[in-house]
Parts: sequence; C-alpha cells; structure tokens
Amino acid sequence: MMSRLPLAARLEGRRPSPRRLLPVAVLGAALALSACQTQSPIQTDVAYQPADGVPVDLGQVQIRDLVIVSGGKDKAGTLSGAVSNTSNQEARIAFALPQAQPVYTTAAPHSEARLTGDKQLQLPAVPTPAGSTVTLTVQSPTAPTTVVVVPVVAANHYYATLAPTPQPSGTATPSATATP
Repeated sequence: MMSRLPLAARLEGRRPSPRRLLPVAVLGAALALSACQTQSPIQTDVAYQPADGVPVDLGQVQIRDLVIVSGGKDKAGTLSGAVSNTSNQEARIAFALPQAQPVYTTAAPHSEARLTGDKQLQLPAVPTPAGSTVTLTVQSPTAPTTVVVVPVVAANHYYATLAPTPQPSGTATPSATATP
C-alpha cells in the first residue's frame, strides 16, 4: 500500500546514491568547461607571422620573414627573407627605402630561395637603428607596388652571419640573385 505522506517526507533521511549523482556531476562539469571556449578564441583561427619579419605578397612572388639586418643608424643593412616564385618566368624584385635608390634581386621560375644566398642584398643606409622599423617599398613588374613596415634587427645571435659587408665603391645599384 502506498503511503500518503508527501514526497519530501518520504525522502527525508535518504541520501542519493553515488550512481545517481555521477551523471549530474558529469553534466555540470561539461557545462562549466564548455564556458571556457566562449572566452578564448580558437588559436588556429588567428593568423600570425611566426617569425621576426613581415610577409609581402606580389602576385606569384611571395616574400616571407623580411627583415633588415643593420649595423646601426645610417649604416648599411642586409635584407633577409625567403622569396618564392610560382610563375613560369624569372621575376625581378626591387626594394627601396624612402628617398633612396632601389636594390634588385631576381627569383628563378618555380623556386624558393633566401635573399641572402650567394651574394648579400644590401641597402646603402638604413635611417633607423636596430630595434625599430622602417618603411620599405617592394615591387615586381607583374604586381602593384607594395609598401611595408619592416623591422630592423641587430647583426647578432642568428643574424650575426648576415651583418652587412663593405661594398666596393663605384657601383651604381647593388643587385643580387636569389638562387634555389
């Protein structure tokens, strides 16, 4: 026969079994932990440059990790970065500081190479010291001119081998070739 006592009175003194509490605890933990995602973006959805330098896109020519390695303010600077050319033709790329003559390099078709290959690509006088940035114009014949803000780094640590070397006097416009 069923007792006519209210439910609260019938349950008084009874403790819920751990088996019945486990699903409630799991559901509560899942709800609490899912709230963390609303406060933190998914890191793979955030684009970032995992290097010191900056990227430059010139159509089928891409430059990655572009930095200037400099010996100091108003001294020569070496361009460092990786150049990729996915076109069927050799690409000539120009780099210029404001109010300065450009320096040139070429990228072979279907290649990827470092700017600091066989020969350094140097800017004659970098107007800012290491630790700052400088505006650089980058251009190729098949893409619009791109202006980027490039970091200037000191010639130490892993940039030590890229320190600018003295250039012979009397050269009109320095040029180098990026080789695969």
